[in-house]
Order: sequence, then C-alpha cells, then structure tokens
Amino acid sequence: MKKLVALLVPALLLSGCAATESAPLTGYALLSQGLEASCEAFSGGDAIEQVSVEGEFGSEPTIDFPTPLVGSGIETKVFIEGDGGALVGSQRVALHFTGFNASTGEQFQGSEFGTEDYIIQDLIADSKPDFCKALTGVKVGSRVGVLLDATNAHDGAGVESLGIGAEDAILFVFDVVDAYLPKANGDSKAPEAGLPAVILAPSGQPGIQLPATDAPAEFKRSVLIEGKGEEIAIGDTVVVHYSGWTWDGTQFDSSWERGAPASFQVNSEGLIEGFVQALEGVKVGSQVVAVIPPELGYGDNAQGAIPAGSTLVFVVDVLGKE
Repeated sequence: MKKLVALLVPALLLSGCAATESAPLTGYALLSQGLEASCEAFSGGDAIEQVSVEGEFGSEPTIDFPTPLVGSGIETKVFIEGDGGALVGSQRVALHFTGFNASTGEQFQGSEFGTEDYIIQDLIADSKPDFCKALTGVKVGSRVGVLLDATNAHDGAGVESLGIGAEDAILFVFDVVDAYLPKANGDSKAPEAGLPAVILAPSGQPGIQLPATDAPAEFKRSVLIEGKGEEIAIGDTVVVHYSGWTWDGTQFDSSWERGAPASFQVNSEGLIEGFVQALEGVKVGSQVVAVIPPELGYGDNAQGAIPAGSTLVFVVDVLGKE
C-alpha cells in the first residue's frame, strides 16, 4: 500500500404498505456510531459542479472538466454516496484516487482502481492539503471529487516534479474504500483496582495516574472501553493508537504525539510478548491498559529511553484490522 504524495430518517409509508427493515450495521458504520466529527465537514462550490465523473464505484472513473478549472478554498462533491458510515476526521482512511492538474487537465498521479493496491491517508486537521476538511462527512463506499485551490493544495509553491505550477489548482477523485476509528469507541468498563487510572483528552489521547504501590510482578490487562468489532488474533495486522510509560510515570513513546496511528502485525517476532498479550482477544474499537513486567518487555536490556528492568504501562486503542 502506498502513501499519498505529500502535497497533498426513513420516509413514512401509507397505511397498508409493509415497511422494509434496514440492514444491520456492520464494519466501520457499526464501530463509529456516536462519534463526533473533529474536523469541519466538507462543503461544495461552483467550480466542483463543473466536474463530470462517470463509472461505478471501484472501477476506473471517466472524468471531464473544463480547463483551467479554478475554485475557491476546498470544494467537495459526492458523485456516488456509500452507506458505510461517515468519516469524522483525525483518522486513517483507505482510498483509491486519481489526481489532475486542474489548470492543464493533465493527470499526475493515480492508483489502480478495483485492486487491493489502495493508498492509506491520515486525515489530519489543518494539514496541507487538508483532506480532513475535504472528506469529513463523506461516507465509506462513496466516490467524491475534491478541488483544492493553489493555496490549499500546495501553499502556492507548486510541485515541480509533478508538473504543478504555483497557481495551479488540484482535482482529486477518491473512492473511499474503508476507514479506521480515530479513537476507541464502545461501552465503558469499570477500571480494575490496582491498575493505573487513565485520563482521556477530548481527542482520545490518554494520560495516566499511577497507584502509589510497587509495580505488579505479573502481567495485568484491563479493558476500559469494549468495542463492537472482531477480536484480534495472533497474526492479524492491526491499526492502533498507543502510549507507553515506565512505572515511574515517564512516557517513552506515543503514536498520538506523532499525529498518526501505528500499524503492525500481532506476533512475538516484531513485538514484545507483553504487547502481544495486551492485544490478543481484544475487540476492534476497544481500549486496554496493560502493565507489562520486565520479562515480558525488554528484560535486563535498556531500550532507548527505557531503563533495563523496567515495568511498562501501555494504553492501546484498537482502531481496526487491515
């Protein structure tokens, strides 16, 4: 999978008619119920209305637009609306896409629609381009066009390697293939006595308060939020947000601080055994806190900012499976 270039209520029925039951929610639509948007929702514009897109979702689109096409700010239009749940921003999405220089009509990038070779994009507020603003509110399974003026596309600097000038607008057509949660989402569980207390910021980023006790000698795990997704099994590739501390309260790592979730396979070849145990059997959408003794962590070896013999504390949000 490739990273996108860094420019970048049912109607009432008449009496006597049978109502049709709606299908139960599954996947991201189920997992994301109740989440509030963290980015401003997409909006349209006069320029994007001049774009014509033909073809079914998942197939290579046929796109027509007048050149030069000049919009204002960020303009989004839904050509095919999906039913997979709305994007809320500050999350990872899987997309097929094609990109055009809106001034010249020349295509400069594109993925192979209809394949597994989609791109992964993190929707980060106020980034350039601000795909969080462009796609928040769009549903998974949708085909959309996004027109970004020169300022919002590349800050008026152009991208010489792609043949994009300083005043050129950019047009993307996206198929929103899938999405991952921005944070844990599910049913809150009572915390277990003796484990660190977890305090959450509005974004979902965790902090901890450690009990005034010695570190536990054995591995401990507690589910703080139980999601509605599939259980994680050994060998699964997962998307998670996590933060890690030593028992003295020193934070040594955090995907939240880096602004994007992490993705890795759940196995002991690539992860410490305690982290594997923290994830195995946990449902997607869940948040867990785990206390990992040295023998299931880094043992007697120092690891960067982690001293030898450290007991570790991790808070992990399971955002999805790839």
